[in-house]
Amino acid sequence: MCYKICYVCTGNACRSPFAECVTKQLLAAAGMNGFEVFSLGTLDWGENPRDAAMTEIAKEMGYEMSGTTTAMTRERLMEADLIIVFDEYHRNAITRELDYNHWDRIVLFNKVALNEDGPVRDPHYQTAAVYRQVAQHIENGCKQLVEQWKQQL
Repeated sequence: MCYKICYVCTGNACRSPFAECVTKQLLAAAGMNGFEVFSLGTLDWGENPRDAAMTEIAKEMGYEMSGTTTAMTRERLMEADLIIVFDEYHRNAITRELDYNHWDRIVLFNKVALNEDGPVRDPHYQTAAVYRQVAQHIENGCKQLVEQWKQQL
C-alpha cells in the first residue's frame, strides 16, 4: 500500500515544492518506502518554473527542487491520504473542492509537524534571509513529520 502525502501552498512555487523535496529525501534516507509525496498550488497560474530564490536555497541546503508549478484539482486532491497546508487560506480553498467527508485529510503544517499555531510565512518576493528562515522552518517540520510516520509504522 502507498500512503500519499500532498503539500499545498498558494502558487506551488516555494513552500509546497520545498516541503515535497525535503520530505522525499528524508523518507529515502530513512529507508521508508510506501510513500508518495507531491505538491500543488491553490492558484492556477499555468506551468511556471519554481521560485528561483527558494530553488537556490534548497540547493545550498542539499535538496533539489525541480519541476514546474501545478495547480490543485479535485482529482489530485482526492488521491491524497494527507493534505498538508501552510495557512488557513489553503485549507479554505481545498474545502471548496473536496466533499465534507474528506476534510479530515487536511492539516496545517505548523500544527501537525511542530505543534504550533499559525501559518508558515510566504517568502515569495521577500529577502534572502526570509527565504532561509522559511526553508529552515519547513525542513525542521518535515524532519518531525518523518519521525512521526516512522513511529507509526
